[in-house]
Amino acid sequence: MRKIGAIVLFCWMLFLLPSMMHAEAGLQLYLNGESVSPSAEAQMIKGSTMIPIRVVVEELGFQVDWNKKTRMASIHNDKKTIQLVVDQKWATVNDKKITLDMPPSLKKDTTLVPLRFVGEQMGLVVNWENESKSVFLFSSDFSSDVTQPTPPTTLPEPDQGGVVDPANSGASSDKDLSEEVKMGELTDVQSVTFEDNRLIIGVSKGSLLPKQERLTNPDRVVIDLPNAKFADSYFKSATFGMNGQGEIQVPNHAVVSKIRFSLFSNNPSTVRIVLDLNQNQNFSLYTANDPNTIIVDFNQANVDVGTNPGAGQPVTPPQSGKYIVVIDAGHGGNDPGTSSPNNRREKDFNLPVALKVADLFRDDPNVQIILTRSDDTYPTLTDRVALAKQVQANLFVSIHGNSIENKPTISGTETYFTREDASKAFAQVMHAKLVQATQLPDRGVRQKSLHVTRETTMPAVLLEVGYLSNLSDEAALFSEEFQNRVAQSIKDGINVYLGFQA
Repeated sequence: MRKIGAIVLFCWMLFLLPSMMHAEAGLQLYLNGESVSPSAEAQMIKGSTMIPIRVVVEELGFQVDWNKKTRMASIHNDKKTIQLVVDQKWATVNDKKITLDMPPSLKKDTTLVPLRFVGEQMGLVVNWENESKSVFLFSSDFSSDVTQPTPPTTLPEPDQGGVVDPANSGASSDKDLSEEVKMGELTDVQSVTFEDNRLIIGVSKGSLLPKQERLTNPDRVVIDLPNAKFADSYFKSATFGMNGQGEIQVPNHAVVSKIRFSLFSNNPSTVRIVLDLNQNQNFSLYTANDPNTIIVDFNQANVDVGTNPGAGQPVTPPQSGKYIVVIDAGHGGNDPGTSSPNNRREKDFNLPVALKVADLFRDDPNVQIILTRSDDTYPTLTDRVALAKQVQANLFVSIHGNSIENKPTISGTETYFTREDASKAFAQVMHAKLVQATQLPDRGVRQKSLHVTRETTMPAVLLEVGYLSNLSDEAALFSEEFQNRVAQSIKDGINVYLGFQA
């Protein structure tokens, strides 16, 4: 009831602008997509919408203290304290000074503060559309007219030192994640289009890790882009409707009926894109060769390994007559990867297995192996991808050991891929051989946006052979006989995929 009351008060406070303050006619306010009424107390001052702070904030559940002598308003909850002083062009948030575009003012014993500043500090997303003279506010729990799915567990990249099992909570080492995503730096979503059965999302930089969710009743696909916002030029475009939600109609399409998108959350800033479907349909989510383009592709069907194990991206041998396969021993040098309870390091498992694979192919007439590292050095993720592209590799295989914090019973073998059209079939073949060799629990083939499997252009997989955090897996991983079996399974999987072995 308090939030409902706040909406009504926002109505009365924001848009009936006194002539003495040069009111701007036609100003509209939308909260979570719903239009609210104007306010006799809100005023437009030098282009900034000013709102009464006390009533609005109190109705939204914040505590407000007013010091008449110092003319300071103090807003606080259990996590944040905001202090604003009338006619002072800066505020403090948890003792950090922030410059204001427009200082608070006092009008007839009512303290007015900038709408954008107050809204964003209260956890609202605030957007202004100049063309329609509208302000769009979104609370952090706004779900864009879609039943919000339970957020999937965020998985650290396996090529950064381990994966968290989505069925369990935990944390793994992720020391190099800064090479992928620098938290706090927002990416601009610059375009959303649908063509050739593909949703194409253009972004300002290629560091997003999209999250996907398939929902039913009705069928739809939800794509969340964390640490992202709409570019100002795109948000102000005609693509957006009066409710702050963008929409693309897809007439006469067999699968997709329409596409909706909005700024879903402010903490972290998240863009949500929803594809309304006419029927349940498989799709691929991947980054194009241009890392600034994210694609949701409805052209690719799932490949059933066993019935069609070699399907996928065509692999053409180079003029030398040999296929080139890059074998990547994860981590190395000053990056040990994850570690076991007995302080055994992941890098000391990855490298011996990679060297064993290279040795197995040493005199092979069909395949040439190139290693990203042959000693205890650390090529960056970018270096590993660049090498694979430079040698025009036909296949890319990254070898890793897994880990999950505080879950010592988790055990098993996993295989990861990113680009479904290029790599899923290869991942299925490699995983089938790997599980036979490890004899550990089969934890499946999984799709994940990983640097080395995403940025490469050839079929690419990342093998998580076993869990160093599990004592039984750890003992196996550092067994010579086990490593020999794993290396042989990698060779067998490569040969099956290339058609040299049944």
